[in-house]
Amino acid sequence: MAGGKYEFSQLRCFVAVAEELNFRRAAERLHMTQPPLSRQIRLLEHGLGLQLLERTNRRVSLTPAGESFYDSATDMLQRSEHAILKARQAQRGQSGSIALGFVPSAALEFVPRIVTMAAERFPGVTLDPTEMMSYEIVEAQRSGRLDLGLTRMEQTRPEIARERVVSEPFILAIPRSHPLADKANPMLEDLNGAPFVGYSTERGGFVRETHQTLLSSRGVTPRIVQEVSQTHTVLAMVNSGIGAALVPASSRVLGMKNVRFVDLDLPRQFRSDLYLIYRAGERTVLQERMRQLIVEALAPYND
Repeated sequence: MAGGKYEFSQLRCFVAVAEELNFRRAAERLHMTQPPLSRQIRLLEHGLGLQLLERTNRRVSLTPAGESFYDSATDMLQRSEHAILKARQAQRGQSGSIALGFVPSAALEFVPRIVTMAAERFPGVTLDPTEMMSYEIVEAQRSGRLDLGLTRMEQTRPEIARERVVSEPFILAIPRSHPLADKANPMLEDLNGAPFVGYSTERGGFVRETHQTLLSSRGVTPRIVQEVSQTHTVLAMVNSGIGAALVPASSRVLGMKNVRFVDLDLPRQFRSDLYLIYRAGERTVLQERMRQLIVEALAPYND
């Protein structure tokens, strides 16, 4: 049996004897008697084909092979214990990684809030957030490349579950040089015929459709001077004085110096909603814990 065979219980016995250099004390440390301890050491040496200990009536010492093997044995035991600990943490949802896809507008306030809370609650979990478009998030979710997604899409697919986690109003963003900037209470109707920065069809389709329906319901037809895809670009255009815009309330965090934000009294059906999506059916413990955390983190924005 000189093929290097051993069991982890034998390694623990050897390490105890190597550190105590006394079979009686090592046996007491391991909560066992000396005869089975001696037998485990003999089995280990036989399996390895090495003499690890010098034994006399007066003392126990390590052979050169034993000194070398001691370092390897302690390392193996430590790595084994670490592996078991990580496995138990993973089973409890305390370790592992979560791939989170999110639309660019969620990066302004929502994703940083999620990342901060996750780091505090689950220090052993790696959260991997990736900025994507809504359709990309759904496809990545279906293929298994994402665990969770934050998207503007209301309709997904039967295999994808969703729940609304954010419902925020649109606010008016106007340049400080705009004629409306001096008006006490600007209204949506004030945008009729005024220069307006909108969202493009290609990448801002969901917000664009909401804006069109809202403006049409009030009989307002602004003069579209530019259409872009992302909220930060919309606000950059407003900041340069090109025109006014309707943006989600969370856009205030950008705080551009030449932009004034105005709250509007709008019907509740015209809001900027964000949905958390995930594969329908069974989820891992970690995926469910992160889902619950995201719902909690964004609850203040889901009125």
